[in-house]
Amino acid sequence: MPTALLPVQETSDDADAQYAVVAVCSPDLRDAADAVLQAAGVTPVHAEDDDEAIRAVQELDVVLGIIDAEMLAAARPEQLRRLRQEPSVAGLPIILLSGDGEPDIETMVALGITHFVAGRDQGHDLTNRVALVLAGSRATRSRKIAAARLRDRTRAVSAALRGTNDPQQMVDVVVQGLGEAFGVCHVRIDTFPDERVPELAASWSMAPQAAGLPPVPAPEALRLCSSLWERERVLRVEDHLSPNDPEKALLPNGVPADVRTSVIAPLAHGDHILGYVWLAGATGARRWSRTELSLIQHVCGNLAHGLLQGHLITAQREVLSRLRELDQAKTDFVATVNHELRTPLTSITGYLDLILDGSGGEVPPHMVQMLEIVGRNATRLDQLISDLLTISRTDAHAGLAVEELDLAELLETVAAALAPAAAANAITLRLGPVAGPLLVDGDAAQLEQVFTNLVSNAVKFTRPGGSVKVLGDTISTDSGAQIRVTVEDSGIGIPEADIPKLFRRFFRASNATSAAIPGTGLGLAIVQDIVLQHGGELDIDSVMGRGTTVTVQIPAR
Repeated sequence: MPTALLPVQETSDDADAQYAVVAVCSPDLRDAADAVLQAAGVTPVHAEDDDEAIRAVQELDVVLGIIDAEMLAAARPEQLRRLRQEPSVAGLPIILLSGDGEPDIETMVALGITHFVAGRDQGHDLTNRVALVLAGSRATRSRKIAAARLRDRTRAVSAALRGTNDPQQMVDVVVQGLGEAFGVCHVRIDTFPDERVPELAASWSMAPQAAGLPPVPAPEALRLCSSLWERERVLRVEDHLSPNDPEKALLPNGVPADVRTSVIAPLAHGDHILGYVWLAGATGARRWSRTELSLIQHVCGNLAHGLLQGHLITAQREVLSRLRELDQAKTDFVATVNHELRTPLTSITGYLDLILDGSGGEVPPHMVQMLEIVGRNATRLDQLISDLLTISRTDAHAGLAVEELDLAELLETVAAALAPAAAANAITLRLGPVAGPLLVDGDAAQLEQVFTNLVSNAVKFTRPGGSVKVLGDTISTDSGAQIRVTVEDSGIGIPEADIPKLFRRFFRASNATSAAIPGTGLGLAIVQDIVLQHGGELDIDSVMGRGTTVTVQIPAR
C-alpha cells in the first residue's frame, strides 16, 4: 500500500498552525485514525500519492505519523524513507501501531519511529498518543514563535545602535530596547572610567515613576564583570527570594527589596571590561532561557563595539574640527602676511628703483652695488610670499579653472619668458622637438607655474656653458593616453639621498645649500601638488655632476 499524507488544518485558537499526518495503514485503521484526529481537534485531508504528499508537507508544520506494522512491509519502507529525507519531514514524530506482534527495534530506529501502541485495542491509546504529540508540537511551536519574536526585537535594538555614533544615545537605546523586548521592570547600564569609552550611565523603568536600579559601586561591579567575562557567562538569578539559588551570593550589595529576578551581563571588548548591563524584574520569579541569555550577551557585544567605535568617531570629529580651526588660523595668518609684508615690500622695491634710477640724486657706485643686493633679497622675499600663498591655496583645495589647452603653446610661452635669464648665464635653452599639439584639460595658470618652476630650476642649477632642453610628446599607458613633458639639464645634479625628500616643504638639496644658490624650498612641493590635482605624475632622475631630468605626465584630453 503506498504511503499517504493527511494534511490537516488545526481548528484551535492558533489559526496560523497547519499540521500534517503521514499514514501507512489499512483502510479501516485510516478511518479510525481520522476519527482520532478529529477528536483531537484537527480535520484530515487525504493526499493521492507520495509526490503530492511531499509538496504538501513542505508547506505545513508536520506533527506526527501513524504506521500500521502489518501494512509496513507491503508499503515498502523505501517509500517512507524517501518521505523522511524531506527536510520538513525529517523530525516527524511517528506512532507505530504494532498489533499483536513485537516491534522491530532496528526498523523503528531506521525509520525514526518515536512512539508505538501495542495490542489490538488501540483506539484509546492512539487517542492519547495523538493528543500528546499534538500538545508537544504546539508547545514547541509556541516556544519557537516567542524566540523568533524576541530575536526580531533584539535585532531592532542592534539596528538602532548602528544608527548613531553618539555613545549616550547608544546606551539610552539599549536600556529601553532591552526592557521592552524582555518585558522586565528595570534596566541599567553603567560604564567604568576608561580611555576608550566615555563614562556613561543610563536607566529605564517600565513604570516612569519607579525609582529604578541603583548604580553598583565601580570596584564591586568591575570584580563581578571581570569574573563573568573570563568565564564567558552572565549572572542569572531566577528568584531573589529562593534560598537555593547559587547565583544569589554573587549579587552586588544594595539590590532593591522589590526586585525578584536579575540578569547582569558584562560590557567588554578583548581584555577591557567597559561596564555592565543589569536587567531586573519585580513581578515575580522568572526562568531565563538560554536563548534569552544568549540574545542579551549578543546585544551587549554590539553595544561594547558600538561604544568603542562611537567614542573613536567622536574623538576623530573633535580632532577634525580642531584641524579645521588650525587650518583657518593658518589661512588667516597667510592672508595677514600677504597684506602686512607685501604692502611695505612693494614700497621698498619701488623706492629702490627710484634711487637706482637717480631720481633722488646721483648714487655712488659702491652704494649701487649694496642697493642691488637689497633689491635681489627683496625680490626673494616677494617670491617666498607668493609661494606661501600658492601653498595655502593648494591646501585649501581651491578649485581648478579647467579648460582645454595646448601644452605645446604653454611651453613656448615659458621658454620665451626664461630665455633672457638663460642667455644671461650663457646657458642654452632649447624647446623641442614637440610632437604636434599636446591637448589636456587643466588650469592654464597653474600648469604654467609648474613648468616655469621646473625650467627656472634647471637654469638656476646649471653652470654657465651648460644646456637645458624641454621636450613634449604623447604616450600610451595602461590608464590611457598621457602627455609627457621632460625638462633635462646638465647642471650640478642632486645627491641620491636627497631625491626622496625634494617634495617636502622648505627642503633644499644639500649641494644647493652649500653652493649658496638662492631658493625657498617650496617650488617642487608646489609643482607636485598641482600635478597631482590634475591627475598626473611627477618623477625626478638625477646624477651628481651630470644633471637632472624631471618628467611630468598628465592625462591627455
